Amino acid sequence: MSLGGVRALGSLDPRAIYAGQAPVTPRASFGEQLHAAIRAVDDLQTQRDELVSGMIRGQPSEVHEIMTAAQEAQLSFELMLEVRNKLLDAYQEIMRMQI
Repeated sequence: MSLGGVRALGSLDPRAIYAGQAPVTPRASFGEQLHAAIRAVDDLQTQRDELVSGMIRGQPSEVHEIMTAAQEAQLSFELMLEVRNKLLDAYQEIMRMQI
């Protein structure tokens, strides 16, 4: 079984390898991604509220599913708050920079 010539990685030209293959798809902006994350957190909160209110109304439900949904909603909300805090800290740090 012959492998042919093996070249060093430094001899590969990425422009020649990837030229004209897959078109570049535009990515969502930071604002769009942040908005999608906030919507996901809101969806989890809504799902939790629906499960809890269904249990209160007497609909058949599993307690462990409700507790799991409540914990997931709480963790996602806490993560969103931490991301917000980090963004605010970064903004304040940028504003303190001397030009």
